[in-house]
Amino acid sequence: MATAKRLPSGSWSVNIYVGKDKDGKRKYKRFTGPDKRRVEREAAAYADEHRGEVSADTFGYAARQYIESRANVLSPSTILNYKRINVNYLLPWENLPIEAVDAKLVQEFVNEKSAQLSSKTVHNIYGFITAVVYSVYPDRRFSVTLPAKERKFKDLPDPKKIIMAVHNTKWELPVLLAMWQTLRISEIRGLRYGDISGNILTVHSALVRGEDGYVLKSTTKTYDSTRRLLIPPYIKYLIGDVESHSPDDYIVPYTYNMIYGGFQKSLKAAGLPPMPFHDLRHMSASIMLFLGFPDKLSMERGGWHSNHVLQDRYQHIFTAERLAREREMDNYIEGLLPSDAQRLLADMQHENATRENESSTGTAF
Repeated sequence: MATAKRLPSGSWSVNIYVGKDKDGKRKYKRFTGPDKRRVEREAAAYADEHRGEVSADTFGYAARQYIESRANVLSPSTILNYKRINVNYLLPWENLPIEAVDAKLVQEFVNEKSAQLSSKTVHNIYGFITAVVYSVYPDRRFSVTLPAKERKFKDLPDPKKIIMAVHNTKWELPVLLAMWQTLRISEIRGLRYGDISGNILTVHSALVRGEDGYVLKSTTKTYDSTRRLLIPPYIKYLIGDVESHSPDDYIVPYTYNMIYGGFQKSLKAAGLPPMPFHDLRHMSASIMLFLGFPDKLSMERGGWHSNHVLQDRYQHIFTAERLAREREMDNYIEGLLPSDAQRLLADMQHENATRENESSTGTAF
């Protein structure tokens, strides 16, 4: 909402820019009253009602131009988020002259929103504002004090309890892909059978939310998120026979709500508190830290980006060190699996060893 200012009389006032007169002078519609919130609501309602009358020199016009110009290069979820920011928080700026957006105005806005919203949300809104202004005035820079970023610590549950909670349910595979393979839920939903080659899984797609629902994006969240992973035997067992599926078939053919809801129901049935599905990635990172994984290997497995890592192109080569670390991760998670799953793994390993022995010595007929 627009921020009302107190007048010497004690009343509150908001000015909404409505364009220019025939002489080129700016025109404003003023809303005044004794109640600050009511004045702000009336101003916001007026701005919303007159959205279609915005001239080309306003913030609202520049914001929509900025979003539209990047619709084909940014993620659908990013575009959707920009539109939500513009409608939910910047509607009162719809008719504001873009040249009037200066450091003082932005600082006042940041101060107001910092008392209402999380630090992350304020940073996101500020980022959008500056991007819009820079798209019109490339040389304009703001010196604005933003709220300090909040450092949060998560109390993660025992990973064995999570595994037991989803064992033998259709949510076991997506949960283990997140907790074991460090995949995001959008990446899990974007996996297709054609992404598997032998024991290697290539993560390069994601199902992300757009304006018209979920769409398959042929790239992951960031450059570093596109990666190759070794598939542990148990996860390969849960995936099933790859050859019996079309390469374009989804490995996890469930909606976001189905996976999230099923996961929460499994936790509740096991007597565990609810937790965000994304926390499974944090759990995976914690396990790698516990096992002493080097930072670069941890970030390569999880597709994380860090300023502490050289900005080179990961080659995704499975070195001896990486193979050893992958086996450590597999051994740890396999040790947490229920006894029937461990017996299944033992049988699989025995069959593989027998097959390898027969292929090396030859079988008599």
